[in-house]
Amino acid sequence: MKALNKMDNLDKAGLLCKMFPEELENLQNAIEKQCSYFLQNETVFREGWYQKGFFTAEFWYRLVQNAQKGVSKNEPLWKRPHWFTDHFFDRHNSIFAIHCLIEYADEEQCNPQLKQAIHLLFGSDKFLQITLNDK
Repeated sequence: MKALNKMDNLDKAGLLCKMFPEELENLQNAIEKQCSYFLQNETVFREGWYQKGFFTAEFWYRLVQNAQKGVSKNEPLWKRPHWFTDHFFDRHNSIFAIHCLIEYADEEQCNPQLKQAIHLLFGSDKFLQITLNDK
């Protein structure tokens, strides 16, 4: 096994899948929940997007759409851990997947050991500070 500081996101996700295979369905559900959240609030997010450069609203929503394709497959990706990691954690797709994991780690139903593993492997800093103004 590689040292943690030598692992890329695919390696880390693969390790998480091996350590917590019983949690993969919950993780995919968390990704699906985040996809739904962002797609339902797309107009509001795009209008209020403040980050410039590489991390644009267009880039973020491309990541959301890529993740949505994975959760919409006929056979759930969580049933095949290798497909799960390849789809959600390859290249830029990992940005959204890691966001979803960190958000899920903050939820009460998240297994405490899984939460520790997520924070160890991917950190606990959120990529986006999300605030929606109710009108």
